[in-house]
Amino acid sequence: MKIRKVRDLTLVDIGQGKTMVIACDSCGGAGLKDGDTLKVSPVVTGKYTARVVLLEILCAGAEVVCLANAVCNEMEPTGKGIIQGIEEELALAGIDQVVLTGSTEENFPTIATGLGITAVGLAESSRLKVNTCRDGAAVLAIGKPRVGQEVLQARLIDYATVTRLAGLKNVYELLPVGSQGILAEIRQLAALNGLTFVPAKKIAVDMQKSAGPSTVVLAVVKKCFLEQLPRLNETEVIGELVNRQ
Repeated sequence: MKIRKVRDLTLVDIGQGKTMVIACDSCGGAGLKDGDTLKVSPVVTGKYTARVVLLEILCAGAEVVCLANAVCNEMEPTGKGIIQGIEEELALAGIDQVVLTGSTEENFPTIATGLGITAVGLAESSRLKVNTCRDGAAVLAIGKPRVGQEVLQARLIDYATVTRLAGLKNVYELLPVGSQGILAEIRQLAALNGLTFVPAKKIAVDMQKSAGPSTVVLAVVKKCFLEQLPRLNETEVIGELVNRQ
């Protein structure tokens, strides 16, 4: 069994042309407890933490089969609200055949909300969109970096769009952007593919700002395919990937 780590993903070759894809994310200090920094419903905490791992799996070209939530709080009422949010996000993604499991903290009282989520997906190894970028590919930023209250007021890229893009041959790779920001993520992506990121002369989107719960998805596409892509809101070509030589 071959196991490798690529960015935030763990990839396990399970044989018969299949790859298991594992992603995780955590959230602390977002809830309704006294120690929380961002005051939001536990439902919101569950939704957006689940969003991060779901996008990681879907952007890799895999199908989600399991979500495990580690709620660092009591079941009533915090855990119940978080689980509701996770289930709502799964419904938005059109995922119903999935194992949802987890645990809560019932031994000690807590003063801040804490949550960890791990998602497991399966993909045909030949269709995995990981480290598949090519020289001369264009890089698009879909969405804008948002964090905190900004996330609650925005219309984010939807799962149907991500799934559609992941199924297109001329879309080489998709990458959800989180707290590191666009520039850090695209530089890492370029390095892993043995390429160099060359930014466009004028870029409107903030390349340094945190994108919170994956409010930006980067799409690396064949340059001549740009005009054939579906029209997407808040989308900008931010540069290209070129061979270092």
